[in-house]
Amino acid sequence: MQTLIRQSIRIFSTFALCLGMTSFGQADDAPANPGLRGILPDFVPAGLYEDDFLTLGESWNDWSVGVAAEVAKLYEDFELDAAGQRVSIQTLQIKIGTMEKALAEPDYVAIHVPLATLRARLKPRVDLAAAVLDTLEGKIQTAKIGSVPDARSQIVQAVDELEEYLSSVPDGTAWLGYVHADRLRQLSDGKVPLSVVSDVHSRLSNLQRMKNDEQRRFLKRPRFVQLRQQLDRYLDRQQRVVIRTVADGSDDAEAFRETLWTLVDSLEQYTQTSSIVAATAAHRAFGQIEELSQEKGHRIAGVLAEHYFNDNLRVVVSEAFLSRVAGYSFEESGDVDDFVLGAKINGKQATTGTVSVDLRPGEDMIQFYMRLDGVTKSNTFGRTNEATVTTVGHHTFAATKSISFNGDVFRTAPGEISVDANNRTTSVRTNASNLFILGAFADDIARREVRRRKQRSEAIAADRVRQRVLPEFNKGIEAEFAKLTTSLETKVNPMLLDADLYPSRRSFTSTDDELLIRTRLMDTMEFGGNAATLVTTGKDAAVIHLHESLINNAMSRLALRSLEMTEAELIATLTDSLSGVLGDSFKLPAPDADGERKPDNTKFVFPDQDVLRVKLDAGVLTIILRAGLKPEKGDEIPTQEISIPLTFSITDGMLQIDAESPSVSPVDPPSSPFVQIARAGVVKSKIQAALPSRTVDAVSTLERKTGGPVELKIAQILPNAGWLSIVIE
Repeated sequence: MQTLIRQSIRIFSTFALCLGMTSFGQADDAPANPGLRGILPDFVPAGLYEDDFLTLGESWNDWSVGVAAEVAKLYEDFELDAAGQRVSIQTLQIKIGTMEKALAEPDYVAIHVPLATLRARLKPRVDLAAAVLDTLEGKIQTAKIGSVPDARSQIVQAVDELEEYLSSVPDGTAWLGYVHADRLRQLSDGKVPLSVVSDVHSRLSNLQRMKNDEQRRFLKRPRFVQLRQQLDRYLDRQQRVVIRTVADGSDDAEAFRETLWTLVDSLEQYTQTSSIVAATAAHRAFGQIEELSQEKGHRIAGVLAEHYFNDNLRVVVSEAFLSRVAGYSFEESGDVDDFVLGAKINGKQATTGTVSVDLRPGEDMIQFYMRLDGVTKSNTFGRTNEATVTTVGHHTFAATKSISFNGDVFRTAPGEISVDANNRTTSVRTNASNLFILGAFADDIARREVRRRKQRSEAIAADRVRQRVLPEFNKGIEAEFAKLTTSLETKVNPMLLDADLYPSRRSFTSTDDELLIRTRLMDTMEFGGNAATLVTTGKDAAVIHLHESLINNAMSRLALRSLEMTEAELIATLTDSLSGVLGDSFKLPAPDADGERKPDNTKFVFPDQDVLRVKLDAGVLTIILRAGLKPEKGDEIPTQEISIPLTFSITDGMLQIDAESPSVSPVDPPSSPFVQIARAGVVKSKIQAALPSRTVDAVSTLERKTGGPVELKIAQILPNAGWLSIVIE
């Protein structure tokens, strides 16, 4: 409905503009080159008003007023032609640069959150406006199938990358026949019927027909998903080619502008609502732009890649945090019973050591060393037939084992160790020590012999440390990382694949100070994250950044569409789905767990699209639920859009989650506002009962087999600028 109203207003205002209808506030003379007029909204988008910029504080007031005025000029000045719009865009780009400089300065840390929010709202729109203007200045392609050959080449590339991946998997190349790899490669010559493409697409899309769970999971791997997505795009373009071929002829330039408006309008709707319907419309509009524009939508594609198709999960972990979680200190002691250089050695020794993580730069994988630093102290005496020598040993050692991780497998290299042995003789006694004069002479000879053998004895001591420390270090590290690899292969990845939550793109890198994991969960008609401005950091911490697109794409995989569920059934479904990813320990409380409420059999009735979404902005996580209510008695309430704001605070080790009063609005307004008031009251009461405010422990204990438990605490949770940032210390 909103789209229809906005489109009607746009068409009417454009019509008025063309006729010079000044009674509607338009200029008598329309711009010779309207540029973005009729493509951008003719009103300032929500969140970019003057009051929004004034949240930066009094010292920024003049700057804020100026930026807001420039935004209003770009969107609402109907006399502004393409050249004027270009100047306005350049001015706003300079203002965005000022925001980015301030975000990089510690002096402005107090306003980093509102700055990041405003930048996230403004930059994608300005970048898109510039790209659309650039695209408009190019020539329109008359050939409606211009992008099809390009789509074919992308399929061939996806097949090649799939074959490269399958070559690294035991018996993996057998799957090439299943996807008709050889036939798909012939697409570049245009010799493959559409039925072959449709068949492979069906095989990769309808995985439920496969009875074998392992095969089903395997076909959800990123390279198979990538091929399916390229087949999606190819078939979609082919369908549009047929439609445009049989359609009545129309002016290409006007059709092109209409398609650009559809893209911009769909992206505006998606920005405000995260609607999958809006995302689908934007994808389809861009597909048409690729066909119609001279440069195949290259400029717009760059903006979409940065702001809508980017990674939507980022994990940053410091070296110090890794060492605290994976490292530990130990002490051990024991007897010495050895035979060295003809002497029987007995005594005591004690070893103390620290295991830590030492990150190393890695461009396409995480590289690090497991490091063991320690010291062995000994107090021994060695006996021969001629003498007894007492020695204090102080031997330092450093063992390292190189490890790499590519997202699936931990690979280890043989460990290495260096030892610095130091023996200090504290006494020497010979059989003649008690004899006058002769004893001193004998002891001196014995000391010289000890000194002569010192270097060799220290080399032997170092070798004994190596033999004792390195094999055990190697064995323990290899066993632990082999278990981690097995867990990924048999538990974690299968859970993600079964839940359709396995990322379509992944990146694992490391520096000397931190590791960075970046992934994207995004299917063909979905959106990903943006070029983040993340203001939440943590020294010696792990920081998890979740973009709202990741959460929404994950929730779209829940089996809720077109269903009817009681409150208890809904919570059970959410619990089952989330525990499949987070583990069996995750549980949502049952609605009657406290025994204070009677069972409620009122049913939530869900629509077929956009059932459950979230928005993350300005410190608030807003859950957006679309559902109707079917009570046991009384009239059914049609679909309502319910927004539930959640805020987070941490005090004294406890995480407080406050659910503010929900807002309720009808998807299709009733004829009487009084009817809606009554309906909203009923819906609010149900939602507030199901989602009360709660307090949970922000501190958890990580149990470890070696090194004892480690206490982890959530130090901060910040929803802002589309991202949910969680700092764990």
